[in-house]
Amino acid sequence: QLHNETTPGQAVTVELFLTFQLVLCIFASTDERREDALGSPALSIGLSVAVGHLLGIRYTGCSMNPARSFAPAVWVLLIPLPSLPPQVFWVGPLIGAAAASILYNYILFPSSKSFSERLAILQGREPDADWVEREARRRQSVELHSPQTLPRGMSE
Repeated sequence: QLHNETTPGQAVTVELFLTFQLVLCIFASTDERREDALGSPALSIGLSVAVGHLLGIRYTGCSMNPARSFAPAVWVLLIPLPSLPPQVFWVGPLIGAAAASILYNYILFPSSKSFSERLAILQGREPDADWVEREARRRQSVELHSPQTLPRGMSE
């Protein structure tokens, strides 16, 4: 049940923002294109989950993940629809995750792929015959590291 007289609309908003900050943290800390990322991605994601739970547990119990809420409901075979609408733990996090993905991939750190290449990837096919070669050239031109150092995540 919701805590502290939280309405379902407020609960959806809380879950939306909690999932938004978590997904944005995951994208930012695990993106191999970024050279400015310092520290451990696992630590930053863990801290993001901890902060999300500390802020959200008072209002919704803090799911931040639709699978985390759906699996216990299936296990118990009891989804309390009258007291807790499903949009609180499913719709809110899904919208928050989608919004974080759009913000990160199109505004904060956009990819240099063209629209036709993105559309082909979404459709599950190779964009062009020379796409792999162009992608390799693009990655070489975008890299901002010195020739003596390898990008983050690469080893000799």
